Amino acid sequence: MINEKTIVSSVSLAASLATYFYARTVQKDVVPYVMVGGFIGAILGEAIAGLVLHDDKKKDKDKDKEK
Repeated sequence: MINEKTIVSSVSLAASLATYFYARTVQKDVVPYVMVGGFIGAILGEAIAGLVLHDDKKKDKDKDKEK
C-alpha cells in the first residue's frame, strides 16, 4: 500500500525536475523555478493523495459492510 508521504514526495520531485530542465532549456536561473515547481508539486501531490487515499478508505468501508 502506498502512503501519502510517498505520493507527495514523488510528485514534488517530478515537478522540481521538470521545472529544473525547463529553466535550463530557456537559460534562466534554475533556483526560483525549482522552488516554485516543488511547491506546486507538493500541492498537486496532496490533492492526488487525498483522492487516492479517500477512494481506498471508501473501498475498505464497503468491504467491511459486506461482512
